[in-house]
Order: sequence, then C-alpha cells, then structure tokens
Amino acid sequence: MATVTVRRPQLSGFSFENCKRNALLEGELSKVGCSVPAARKTGTTICGVVFKDGVVLGADTRATEGMVVADKNCSKIHYISP
Repeated sequence: MATVTVRRPQLSGFSFENCKRNALLEGELSKVGCSVPAARKTGTTICGVVFKDGVVLGADTRATEGMVVADKNCSKIHYISP
C-alpha cells in the first residue's frame, strides 16, 4: 500500500522545520572532529537566477547603518552593460 503525503504551503512567519535537523547534523559533525562554518552577516539580501534566455536579479531596498534604517528606498542593483 502506498502512502501519500500532502504538504500545505506555509501561511506566514519563519519555519523552524530544519532546526532540529541542523542541530543533529552539527552534533554528528562534532563527534568526528569537524565543525560547521560560522554564519556571516553580510548586511543585504540579493538573489539571482540564471536561465536559458537571461538572468533575473532581485534585492531588498532598505539600507541600514547598524540598527538604524538609513534609506528605505535604496537601489542595490545597478545597470553596468548589456
């Protein structure tokens, strides 16, 4: 008999689905003398997708200086050349 699993889309908020898995993996790695790379904060969010006919880039528009929002509508992707 086959089992079917239906996954509902997340309504909102952060998903903690992988937190237990990540903790388990980190524990297993430490047992064999390895460590997980430390998270690095880069300060912005930019995503790119390459496909057959081109590239799509997306970025947030908020610029911060520490905990202060310096500019709510900052352009982070700039045209350079075709």
